[in-house]
Amino acid sequence: MTSEKKLTLPTADEKAINELLKKLCDAWECSDGSAYALLFIDDAHFVAAPGFRIVGNKFIGSDHQEMFNSIFKFTRIDGNYEQEMQALTPDVVLIHSLGNVFFPGETEQNAKPTGLTTICVVKRNEEWKIASFQNTRTGKFGTLNFMWRFIFSRRYMLNATWKKEAKRIIEEKQRNIDTWKHT
Repeated sequence: MTSEKKLTLPTADEKAINELLKKLCDAWECSDGSAYALLFIDDAHFVAAPGFRIVGNKFIGSDHQEMFNSIFKFTRIDGNYEQEMQALTPDVVLIHSLGNVFFPGETEQNAKPTGLTTICVVKRNEEWKIASFQNTRTGKFGTLNFMWRFIFSRRYMLNATWKKEAKRIIEEKQRNIDTWKHT
């Protein structure tokens, strides 16, 4: 019986992959489908929580823009959940993590993870991009819980303090996106 040697990801690559995931979060929070699409390879596959597949970064971007223009406006995803990076080759890494869409007023402390994600990132021309993203909804009564959280968040959004803070955060994230879109 042979044992496989586990690949160790260089620190620079791990940092670059974490930066890619941060960009994904920023693009989502700014509801920017075109910025979101830039983080995927041209022929990427995306499997959404409801169970449908999208192929191609342009379609991933346009589909997400439709989502961002709906009840997902002002939501965020977060990369702060525990994750595991599994290097398959020096240029292919799987990322296993928990996930959630956070509505205004929600934090990791008051909204437990509702999904499992498996993301395959590839390094091409010294740049890491997403080749495949699988999102699986978890938990009992997931859809009902999701809708309850959405309704509660609309109440929170009436708060003037939230509106001011949301505007500041979105402007900051948009500056970040503008920086990496033009590099």
